[in-house]
Parts: sequence; C-alpha cells; structure tokens
Amino acid sequence: MSVRIILDTNWYISASINRRSRRKLYELITDRNIGILYSDELLAEYRSVIGRTRFRKIVSAVQVSRFLNLILPRLTKVNILSSITMSRDPQDNYLLALAMDSDADFLVTGDDDLLVLEQIGKTKIIRRAEFYETFVRTD
Repeated sequence: MSVRIILDTNWYISASINRRSRRKLYELITDRNIGILYSDELLAEYRSVIGRTRFRKIVSAVQVSRFLNLILPRLTKVNILSSITMSRDPQDNYLLALAMDSDADFLVTGDDDLLVLEQIGKTKIIRRAEFYETFVRTD
C-alpha cells in the first residue's frame, strides 16, 4: 500500500445509507495502492451515529452489521495511544490521535474543525474532493 489514509466517520455513514457513496467507498477499499486505517474510537462513533433515530429509519441493524462485516476486513486497525487536544471540537481529537499513531498520509474529512489545522505530524488534513482529484482515478 502506498498511501495510508483515515476516512472521517461521515464517509462510513454516507456509504451505509447511499448506494453511490457505498460504491465510492468500495473502490477505495479495493484499491491496492490505498490503505484505510481505523480505530475502535472511530468504530464507536460510527455505531453511535448510525444508531440515531433518523438513521434507523433508513438502515436496519442487520444492514449495519452486514456493512461492517464487508468493510472491516479490508481496513487496518490502529490502537490509539496518544492523547491529543488540538481540535476545536473535543470529539474530533481521537481522529488526530489516530493520525499521529498510525503515521497516516492523509485524514480525509469535511469537518472544518479538523480542516483548519491543515496537518498533524506528517498527516495532511484534506477534503474528499481534494483526495479524489489527487489519488482516485475517475476513468
């Protein structure tokens, strides 16, 4: 794998409820040049958000379980050891710690509280559009 990335939780939420987003995520997780990193904290946030009432109306618990069973084996788990408090939103600090502990190349997000930082360690914090323009073939 040549590029190591972290996808913000919203990627997984979107892929759980939207077929087009699901296809894009599948393209990423099957690209041998891209390694996607996650942590227990990211998984916990995903489960918390996807379990909200508005999402339960769209996607069932069985669908969530099936989705996780399909993607998790293709992702690389990283245990967070660092404690970082740089984000304006304290709930996002685990993503910054994940970036530091994983030595990721990119944290791909749409969250302005993270984007304003631009970089943490060697990890550049970029938007989805920028990531796609740079790394994903669109033929």
